[in-house]
Amino acid sequence: MKKHLFSLLTLLFCFSFAIAGTEEARKASQMYRQFCTLYDQGDDSAFYQHALAFEDFLKSTNDWKSYYKTKTNEGFYDIKQKNLFRAIATAQDLDADVRRNKDVEYYYLPTALMGNIYRASHDTRRAEEYFIQALNEVEDRDPKFTMVTQRDLAQLLCIKDPVRAIEYVTQAEQLAVKKEDMENLSLSKAMKLYVQFLNGYKADFENTYREYEQLQQQGDTAFNHQYDNMVEIAHLTFDGAYEKALDKLKEGRMFVDSLLVAATIYSHAGDVDNSIKAMKRKIFEMDSVFSIIEDAQYNRMATGRTLTRTREEAAEGRKSVKRLTNWIIGISVAFLIIYIMGRRRLTRIIWDKNKKLKVALDRAEESSRMKSAFINNMSHEIRTPLNAIGGFSTVLCQPGIELSEEEKENLQERITYNVDLIANIVNEVLELSKSESEKNLHPDSEMSDVFINTLCRKLLHSKSDDSNEGVETRFVTDVADDFTVYTHPSTVNRILTHLLDNAQKFTEKGYVELRCEYDKASRQVKLIVEDTGVGINPEDRDRIFDRFEKASDNFKEGIGLGLPISRRLASSINGEIILDSSYTNGSRFILSIPMKK
Repeated sequence: MKKHLFSLLTLLFCFSFAIAGTEEARKASQMYRQFCTLYDQGDDSAFYQHALAFEDFLKSTNDWKSYYKTKTNEGFYDIKQKNLFRAIATAQDLDADVRRNKDVEYYYLPTALMGNIYRASHDTRRAEEYFIQALNEVEDRDPKFTMVTQRDLAQLLCIKDPVRAIEYVTQAEQLAVKKEDMENLSLSKAMKLYVQFLNGYKADFENTYREYEQLQQQGDTAFNHQYDNMVEIAHLTFDGAYEKALDKLKEGRMFVDSLLVAATIYSHAGDVDNSIKAMKRKIFEMDSVFSIIEDAQYNRMATGRTLTRTREEAAEGRKSVKRLTNWIIGISVAFLIIYIMGRRRLTRIIWDKNKKLKVALDRAEESSRMKSAFINNMSHEIRTPLNAIGGFSTVLCQPGIELSEEEKENLQERITYNVDLIANIVNEVLELSKSESEKNLHPDSEMSDVFINTLCRKLLHSKSDDSNEGVETRFVTDVADDFTVYTHPSTVNRILTHLLDNAQKFTEKGYVELRCEYDKASRQVKLIVEDTGVGINPEDRDRIFDRFEKASDNFKEGIGLGLPISRRLASSINGEIILDSSYTNGSRFILSIPMKK
């Protein structure tokens, strides 16, 4: 399940420009749309560059409200990208700007941002403190923010303190009813169901579930279905349909902690082992957020923000004390800071050098291994057809030997066959070299809309004569013939050629099938090559995509480059190739190609 976006992202697009229709307003609107686009794309360099320019523009026009919310959005982007240290710095800068302008009504923005930062680092105690402070600061000025924050607190405390969690989400419900806000009412009901589910409150869950269904049946377009999947999983669990609940869990779209949901399902099912495993994964996820050093840096950076409404007075008092501090202490502190910074810089340099040396060593070892594998494979694979060509040529040139036309034709076919083997080996080596040396294999100009069924049928038709006798070659599709994929057609053709060659090579009976499916959830087209051949041993599955590896049969023709070339080509078109280990009647490879955005 993908990590859910933080609840306060409702602030992301809440801009109000003071002067409608002016040149400044049009420019602000244009920059805002670009800001949203870059936020979704996740390109750090482009996003931060544009965010800085946008914020400078807003400050130059004295649109401080939009500036504060844009700065808050920048902090949420930092959190989404796991740049928590940068997020802290962004929150501190926002807090400093708000205090400098004495905009008391916006104190809650940096406070809530700090709460989300601590929640992302699994520091429940500090996150709770900041969320509560944010509620005190916002008062009744922003009801939507209040309801979102109350739900955040409910989710934060769902395991630690379920009673208080229910209280917070109930407050959000009551406020939504008061404001006649169907969207937040539906979200609050769903969050209450989540808390009741995790804590096994079955009777309360059934009552809330009926209320949730009644809201759905009203047909109000403002009803938010974000948590529908989670609610259905909880309902199935309480009904004892554990397998259906687990199947639905695999669909994703949870927007809550899927590991906690999985552990709860297993717990209700009495499957203690799997429940413990799910909780172990949760603990591992939490423990891996920061290393010990990062945690120390994090706490040191975060101590600058206070938890009181009198931050201005406290800051002025600290400044007065600092001005009276003995100059010797100041020098000592400065010396200590310089020493620590110098040591950290030296440590980083050493770490960087060690990383580079390790990479160089790994590459050298890999090169040595690849050289040995290349020599061994090429020696065997080229010498065999060359020996055959030499033997047949000797027969043809032997004086005194008379051959019939049929015998001559047979010898010619065998010589041609072995020449083609050598040519194929050389072509595979050249293809691998080309795929690894070119940074951009397929520029956008070479992409086009491809009728995927037509491509597959043509390819399968050209390969139908290559199958062993008694092996059926077939094509199955779940999409219409006018279904198109925006991709690089010749690359898809090359990938499928390698996969079909392998399938036909190792299948003596049964079938070789090329199947086309469309996965709506991931918006990907899946091209599946399935056979009833010898299959791949479990111990060989991890290395079949390595170069010069031949897991199935070392006596079969080829040097083991088809799969690594295919994976490299798939990556060049933003696709992916995997081996389906659940299939045991032979081999099944799945090529996934993303649809055009």
